[in-house]
Amino acid sequence: MKKNILIVIMSIVGLSGMMAQVDAAFTTVPVVNGKVVFEQFILTDQGLSANHRYASLQKWVKDKYSGNPLVSGIRFDDKNQSVTVSAKTELGGVADKTVMNYRFDLSVANAGCVLVIRDIGYQSTPKQSTSSFPKTITAEQTITDQAVSAPGEEGQIRSNIRKATLSFLNGLYKEVSGLF
Repeated sequence: MKKNILIVIMSIVGLSGMMAQVDAAFTTVPVVNGKVVFEQFILTDQGLSANHRYASLQKWVKDKYSGNPLVSGIRFDDKNQSVTVSAKTELGGVADKTVMNYRFDLSVANAGCVLVIRDIGYQSTPKQSTSSFPKTITAEQTITDQAVSAPGEEGQIRSNIRKATLSFLNGLYKEVSGLF
């Protein structure tokens, strides 16, 4: 009897841990070959065909990103059943007006969908006394463990940008995983 109760408790703890992972797919900043690349596999309903999953991705991308002035490109690859979006977003919770540039790929796989977010960069509004052109800084210079460990105010600014980036990417992940 005690063994059965223990199994039930362990199952509940394990399931609640899995639920928490859905909300925070990205908690660290992975660096692959010197580049920041976020990658997550999204398990989908096996009752859906690959064509149906791809059609769902296409519809979502068209509805969410078509006509958006912050989107610089959308590419559909019907042969490989993948979508690539290049866009910008203003990050909340950051002191200066910081805009994040990013590119993400969604590819339909046998058991689900692969989300890859790459080519991340940041632009801040230039200060009055400097050039009128915004300076672009890469994710590698801004949100990696090494970059965030900078001392003083610079480290705090980078930490805030990292938190805002992870929050945005987790929201994107949640939206995509909700399609299936």
